[in-house]
Amino acid sequence: MNVQLAVADISTYLEHTGWRRHPDPWRGAAVWTHKDAYDVLVPARDGMGDGDLRVTEIVDMLATVEQRSPEEIARDISSPLADQHWYRTHTRGVPSGFTTLKAGLNALRSVEIVLGSAARAAVDGPHFSFAGRVPAAVGTLVDRVELGPTRAGSYVFPVRVPLGEDPELTRRVSSQLLDATVAVREAVDAGDPAAFDATVTAGVSAELCEGMRGLAGASGREPFEIGFRWARGLPTELPAAVVDFPEDAGELIETAADRLRRHGPSGEVTVTGLVEVLHDQPRRNDRWRIRVRGEVAGTKGNRRVLWVRLPGQDTYHAAITAHQSQQRVRARGALSDKGTRAELVADDFEVLG
Repeated sequence: MNVQLAVADISTYLEHTGWRRHPDPWRGAAVWTHKDAYDVLVPARDGMGDGDLRVTEIVDMLATVEQRSPEEIARDISSPLADQHWYRTHTRGVPSGFTTLKAGLNALRSVEIVLGSAARAAVDGPHFSFAGRVPAAVGTLVDRVELGPTRAGSYVFPVRVPLGEDPELTRRVSSQLLDATVAVREAVDAGDPAAFDATVTAGVSAELCEGMRGLAGASGREPFEIGFRWARGLPTELPAAVVDFPEDAGELIETAADRLRRHGPSGEVTVTGLVEVLHDQPRRNDRWRIRVRGEVAGTKGNRRVLWVRLPGQDTYHAAITAHQSQQRVRARGALSDKGTRAELVADDFEVLG
């Protein structure tokens, strides 16, 4: 283990992963206990005489508890301000821990597309497909993503997403990608490309589907998985998660990508939540728009984001009041069949008490 670990980072990692600190120290060292009855001793401060030995023992114990390598544990401890993602691919006919050059390059490009698509959905709102210039915030975030060393278990691409100067946006991108990944997995279970219509409000786009298709190998029939761990420097209620995709999922996802590029109306949609952004374009007939963050009917969670086109000035003024007073709103209508943005054309709008 070549990473130098600080006592403060070790302590926050233990707390973040469910260890409990005893109130009374033992010979100056802090005693931490795991629910499965494991104990570790954390030095009182950095630079103590036996500090390196104690730190090595802690990392080895964590590796045993979490069933991960000491090197991976050490990297996580030393990165309190970075979300962790990983992408596991399965190249047939190649030993675990290896991939072919062509498959590796294709998978890396796919990871870039998946991350970039999630970032665009977080910044610009959901789209069936994206067009035009990539926002600067998206390019900046993708540029700072770090690729880590692979590990055994087919070929795993570990990446770190540093929180950077705008941690809230970075976390929103990571959580957006989790939402989209779960939504794609549920649509795969349904076994019908039409099931992907309802995933757009979770941040699924044609581009994201194309990126995920690339993770399924050249044939589109290889399994893959995407995993998430969250930077402990920015607390969240989201649990660590692994979303696995079975063989042949890539073929259905590829079909869905084409469908999203040729999108049409997909029935009534209802969104309930808080108004994030108000947008008025006086020179347009469809001038009154708001962005709502909340829950889309028929989905889980409360993190969906959807642009809503309001029917008139009165409803727009009601939305302004709701935004100022932080009142929840509800809008019902159909997704527009014009343009690439997943925009709800509201037939009904109300401010909730």
